[in-house]
Amino acid sequence: MTSVVWRARRPLHPERLADALPTVMAGVVRSRGHLWLASRPAAVVTWRSAGPHMELHEADRWLEPGDDSAWRNASPQRRTLASWFWHDYYGERRNALTFTGADLDRDRLRSALDAALLDDRELSLGWDSWAAFPDPLPGDVPL
Repeated sequence: MTSVVWRARRPLHPERLADALPTVMAGVVRSRGHLWLASRPAAVVTWRSAGPHMELHEADRWLEPGDDSAWRNASPQRRTLASWFWHDYYGERRNALTFTGADLDRDRLRSALDAALLDDRELSLGWDSWAAFPDPLPGDVPL
């Protein structure tokens, strides 16, 4: 078995991610993590898969600077992780996925996910424009 970890600080374009899923999931037995989808900029989207089933679920909201209530209500572990990964512009937003499978092609998997990230031009459009990107990703995704 092989494990591959992928992390990125840019949001994912939902259409490109949906198109990349067959490549990303080839040979994957299990995967899990969380996403920052451009079309859902405030939502922490959890990613879980086992065999042919995959679930994307809006599990929480990213912590925002100045939202004292959300910070107080967050667990100590969540506050600690947020502070470790804090970025002055993005806050705690990030992508972090772990894939497990037999003979996974690390480069293919990472390249497919990297290609789904917003490019510089898309990134420069800003948060409001990102939210308008078409999002074909439902909560449950058949593979």
